[in-house]
Amino acid sequence: MELEIKGLLNEQTGDLKATAIKVDLEQFKSIKQTAFVSRAPEGIQRLDGSWVGELRADGQIIRVTSATKVFFKPTKRERQIAEKSRKQNSTTEEDTEPLKALDQVSVGMAMTYEGKRDRETGKILVEWVEFSTNELEGGEAKLWKSLQTSVKGAQGLRPGELKINHVGKFKLVPDPAVQAYVTALGQRLIPQYERDLSIDDPRRIPFQFHVVVDNQVNAFATPNGIVVVNSGLIDMLENEAQLAAVMGHEIAHATHEHTWRALQFHKKTRTGIAIAGAVASAYGMGSLTDLTNMVNGAIVSGHSRAMENQSDRIGLEYMVAAGYDPRQAPAVWKLMAKTNGVQSTNFFWSSHDNEPTRRSYLNELKNNYRDLDFAPLLINAAEYSRIKAAVAAASGTKKKIKVR
Repeated sequence: MELEIKGLLNEQTGDLKATAIKVDLEQFKSIKQTAFVSRAPEGIQRLDGSWVGELRADGQIIRVTSATKVFFKPTKRERQIAEKSRKQNSTTEEDTEPLKALDQVSVGMAMTYEGKRDRETGKILVEWVEFSTNELEGGEAKLWKSLQTSVKGAQGLRPGELKINHVGKFKLVPDPAVQAYVTALGQRLIPQYERDLSIDDPRRIPFQFHVVVDNQVNAFATPNGIVVVNSGLIDMLENEAQLAAVMGHEIAHATHEHTWRALQFHKKTRTGIAIAGAVASAYGMGSLTDLTNMVNGAIVSGHSRAMENQSDRIGLEYMVAAGYDPRQAPAVWKLMAKTNGVQSTNFFWSSHDNEPTRRSYLNELKNNYRDLDFAPLLINAAEYSRIKAAVAAASGTKKKIKVR
């Protein structure tokens, strides 16, 4: 059970005199989430007409029982193809259909599930699971295309520049070794199924990684995979595994289409926040001039808490797959708490949990990595220290903590 306790700590005895204790009721609520299948669901099988077993998805362990309803939902294109067959056979169209075989589920598919976490094991006991093909929608493709980048190399004393359409211009850290280091780390963190897509596959995200001169402790990713890391963030962190945690989180925002999904949600509900207003103009009801507000709204105002926590979970999965120690993820938030104190923050995104708790990191380590062998996993403090010094020397700026 997760508790939030505030009080006075006696550092000599280790005693904490509590002034307030709060039970987090979120942990008991039903979970409904959409994720993407990163590996074949080998852990479940069909027995007596029902699917049973366990699979890893959404950075969690999903448990399917005989009571779980497992569906396959065809896309619009797949329904159109099937409709021709139905007309010939005089059958009715169904929005979903029971999953017939695991062959229907492939890596990269969307998976929506609903259930509750088992308090004993930390696993998600799902009531229903729905698989569907993930196709790049026309509007999302336009969004990607609108966020084109251009990179200018350094010219004499003038530093290089990164320009992202509708987002802004950024001064690049003028050290090729630093840029190569962060790019190589980012490439290792991209999930294997994404790397396996052919270069001409429209679903393949054209990831780029850039280090910019900015004292703010921050990083962000655009929907089409442009990951920007501030020099201030590198200055705060202590090792490569911590940087992998941050970059894995940002990569997950792109792979799980959080900006696009948030836009579709707000478009449907017509909420009054700024990001919703931009949707109308960006997608069919006006010009693309408000795209700036839409993208910056996502970067500054953030996604929902559920999406942020999902990026934490998926980021941990990417860390572990790349060989890094996931225990360094909550260490990032300890550094943030040490730097900024115990407070709500806009770090990365405004809806993040407070740094000292960062619930999804702490709970997901307990729930999903309790049997992980941490001994061979990497931290790489020595190499990171050299890169950190190179960033400080190349950027020529003093550390300044300003969180957005």
